[in-house]
Amino acid sequence: MIVDLSTASVQVQADWEPIADATYNLHQPTQEQFDKLKTRLPESVNMEWEQALALFNPKPVHPLKNYRQTDFEVFLPPSTANVGDIWELDPKGILPFLRQFHPGATTEITIRSHRTPKSDGAKACLRAISSNYAEIVFRIHAQFVLDASGIRLLPAQFAGRLVLNRKEGAVVEFSLFLPPRNSNVDVNAFRAADMAFIPRMELSALLSTPVREIAWETSITEEEARKKLATAFYKFAKIEWSPIEDVVELAKVTNRPIHALVLFGALDDESC
Repeated sequence: MIVDLSTASVQVQADWEPIADATYNLHQPTQEQFDKLKTRLPESVNMEWEQALALFNPKPVHPLKNYRQTDFEVFLPPSTANVGDIWELDPKGILPFLRQFHPGATTEITIRSHRTPKSDGAKACLRAISSNYAEIVFRIHAQFVLDASGIRLLPAQFAGRLVLNRKEGAVVEFSLFLPPRNSNVDVNAFRAADMAFIPRMELSALLSTPVREIAWETSITEEEARKKLATAFYKFAKIEWSPIEDVVELAKVTNRPIHALVLFGALDDESC
């Protein structure tokens, strides 16, 4: 066990900005577009236009929420861990955090009603440790079912960071956020899908004591930890990609063909 946490409370703030951009603007149809869609798909579009506009841009159900320090134990390893180790996180313990955003949060990802068990769930990595502190980074794949008809938002991923004071059994820093890369969420509704951009979707702990610079005894870089998490979800993330210019030169030298793939969207997350 990295640390035994106390039962003191931690207040967490939720920020969720509306969709700022999308490929097809599925989240913001005009009245005319929505009426045509409703006529064409009456069994799938069982709401009014104003309801649809509000549905696609929800606000956090709990802008502020108090957690016990022990609630953060879900991010800890099940046994002794070394720096760089990866472990699974219990979805049941993760969901209360995600449901601060929306009650429809689930870690079971479905695409057209079919579950994708290879990419859902949550994992964590011990990035750094000292006699007084420990830092864990984590990655969560989840989706939000916005209503009974199955309208869903599928974020690319949630990245997170948890810093613990091992001696005091206290949370020093906590954040869980949607990386602000363009096209970082899929909108699935009315038998259609759209790639969209949410500028900010984040949980952050409101702590009175700021984190001072910590002298870690053993650590890896955050980039290395994130890479380990990515490869834990996707085996192909271990591939070392080369610039196309280098590949062309190598093909000439080895007299071998180039096998090229053209991607629409990201390869190593759930945004597309």
